[in-house]
Order: sequence, then structure tokens, then C-alpha cells
Amino acid sequence: MIALIWDFDGVLVFTPHEEAWRRAARAYGTDIDHDFYVNHVSGKPRYEGAHNILELTGIYEKYGADTEEKRKKLLHEFAEFKNKIVNDMFDRGEYEVNWNAIQFLIEAKKAGIKNALASASKNATKLAKKVKVGEMTLADLFDVNVSGKAPSKKDVFKLAMEELKRNFPDIRFFFVVEDAPAGVRAGKELGAFTLGYEREAELDADVTFEDFAELNIDTLHKVIERGEEYEV
Repeated sequence: MIALIWDFDGVLVFTPHEEAWRRAARAYGTDIDHDFYVNHVSGKPRYEGAHNILELTGIYEKYGADTEEKRKKLLHEFAEFKNKIVNDMFDRGEYEVNWNAIQFLIEAKKAGIKNALASASKNATKLAKKVKVGEMTLADLFDVNVSGKAPSKKDVFKLAMEELKRNFPDIRFFFVVEDAPAGVRAGKELGAFTLGYEREAELDADVTFEDFAELNIDTLHKVIERGEEYEV
């Protein structure tokens, strides 16, 4: 049996997280560009991304956060300020659904493949419940959802694998579906095959593609046949 472990932001839904972080940073007197976001914020848990912005752009120092207590207070305020911005954007419908990715997810389910939603973001589940797929929501399509339940991308993928194996002991092969280099690395470190959605970055994945319409279930079986050393 095969299981797919799905990242969320930038894969299933194009979310406004980058813009929300940029607005939050601007409100605190700094600016971050796209490269900074990709390298220090994207795919990371909320507080880790917030800390990187505050640390690397000098906001801790600017706001006089010279003790651990003051740093924690500023970090909490900044992270939650950004979270309010992005949730307001969600409520206004400022996101785009990747319907080709969802179609592949549906085809995988029909083929008996199990699916886990495994985003580092705690907001992933909330937004997945807003996306309607027929009479269901996107969140309903997953057999397991561990989004936001672990401190790093690698840990959340590992948790997804454990939950899938617990619920479906016959699973032999895992595929991580990612659009970020860090996510692909995490998947490989855990012994999974990797499907790299090259929307922005080049990825060192077992399979790379620019549109989910290029994928089919046979692709997964061919990858397994040529590399069973990846078996979990």
C-alpha cells in the first residue's frame, strides 16, 4: 500500500502567508524580500519564522528586547499579529486553490492510496475546511491530518508517517509531496520518496513536475519499481 504525505501552502492552496509576513514586518519597522521569506520563513512553524524575522532584521534590538522575557513577549505579539493578518485575508478569500493538485489527490484516493495532510502551519486545517470540493471540504479528503502538531517540517512528516502506519499497517511506501527544498530534504531524510512540485524552486526530488496534471498513479509505481531501497 502507498501513502502520500502532503504539504499544504504552495502545493494544494496558494496562500497569502508571504504577504501577511511582509505586512507584519512592515508594521514593526522592517521589510523582508522574497529571498528572505523563502530562506528563513517559508515552511517553518509560525514562531520559528517570526523569530527569524525579529532576530535577523534587528527588531529585537530596535524594540529593546534585551532579556529572554522581553524577547518572548515581543515574539508572541509579532507572531499573533501576523496570524490575525493572514486569517483576515483567508476570510476575504485571498487565496487560490490548486485544483490540479486536488484532482490528483482524488485520483490517488480512488486508487486506494492513503493521504495525510502534514503542514507545519496550524492554519492549514482551518483553510482546508473552507475549500469546498463537491459536497465535502478539502480537509475531509485526508485519512490523517497532523498539521501544526509538530515543531518542524521533518517532525510533522514523521508524525504523519507514524499515524498512517498506526491506522493502516499495510502501508509500505511513503511519498512526500512538496514545493520547497527543505521539505524535499526532510522527506528524503525520513526515507520517503519525494514528489517535487517545481512552482518556484528547482528541487532534488525523485520526481519533479511543474503541473500536477503531469502526474498519474503509474508514476508512483514506476518510482517504487526503480528504487525499492527507499522502502520504509
